[in-house]
Amino acid sequence: MKLKALTVGLALSFPALVAAQGTSVTLYGTIDTAINYVNHIGTNGEDYVGMNTQTNSWPSMWGLRGSEKISDNLEAVFKLESGFNSAVGNSNQGGRLFGREAWVGLKGDWGQVALGRQYSMLFWSMLNSDIMGPNAHGLGGLDSYIPDRRQDNAISYRGTFSGVTVGAHYAKGRNDYSSTGTASCGVDVNQENACASYSGLIGYDAANWGVNVAYDALRAGQTATTTPSDEDRRLAFNAWAKFDALKLGLVYINRKNDINPTTALGERSDLWSLGAAYALTPAVTLDGSVNYINFKNASESSKSWLYVARVKYALSKRTSVYASAAYVNNRGQAASSANSGVIGTYAPAAGNNQTAFMTGVRHNF
Repeated sequence: MKLKALTVGLALSFPALVAAQGTSVTLYGTIDTAINYVNHIGTNGEDYVGMNTQTNSWPSMWGLRGSEKISDNLEAVFKLESGFNSAVGNSNQGGRLFGREAWVGLKGDWGQVALGRQYSMLFWSMLNSDIMGPNAHGLGGLDSYIPDRRQDNAISYRGTFSGVTVGAHYAKGRNDYSSTGTASCGVDVNQENACASYSGLIGYDAANWGVNVAYDALRAGQTATTTPSDEDRRLAFNAWAKFDALKLGLVYINRKNDINPTTALGERSDLWSLGAAYALTPAVTLDGSVNYINFKNASESSKSWLYVARVKYALSKRTSVYASAAYVNNRGQAASSANSGVIGTYAPAAGNNQTAFMTGVRHNF
């Protein structure tokens, strides 16, 4: 009985102690699971009905974030975020415990400095402009890097001053872990710049509109076919505007890939995305996007058009149901997918079109 009383007493007193010290820790997360249909997969043109492994309308994940007030203009902050496959319960991001984010830093009126696994500046530049976000029917079908703009061993800075945001990040050994436990592009003490990455951001966001420009570059590892001077770089321009219940977003990304360009598609591409979201009622939201990628020096004219439409219905503040549809039209050697919500690929054969449907449930906690 004494042990039980002590346990209850500590549980009751701990929140007050935390509040008194200016410290807070929040547990949060999302569980999102859907039934998917995708046709024309691979060279055999097969159909698939089942659940995605990586994302649906939103990735399933849970996390901890917290802060401690040290002085009037200094806080210690941290974030640990773990992605998981809600269909079977295993970890995503190569099996990492906190594969989405794992960082600690200091924050004040001057901005924030963070150390650990975290997003590059390309992610922050697109946050308001990519209307569909991490939806399985989204930009990941045209560029697989967009849903996974995270780097290991990274240091970053971001600050916002009168609406103007500036940021930069550098990572050494940007992908230091894989599902086998070995580094796929980790720290190489013999090659100072191998497997590094860096990015920068400058933008302005007002109450109803914003523009952002970002530069993101991945350095190659030391292999038989690449050198650390080879880069996969993206230059992005993003803009958004809101008009009462309507929000519009524009994304443009110019890419040049020296690291591992495919023979058929070449090393250069231009990606465009125009998205819109409309709150039909407080509970019903309609959104969608028209997306286009052109492979500029492919062996033949190669491009993809991706069309996406989605409806979401909020059952409560935390729970919603949704239905989404996508259609991709590929030309030449392009093999973009209408569904990018898997570990692996649902991509069709080069030049083939594809249709995808999805309906599911999302709960935030």
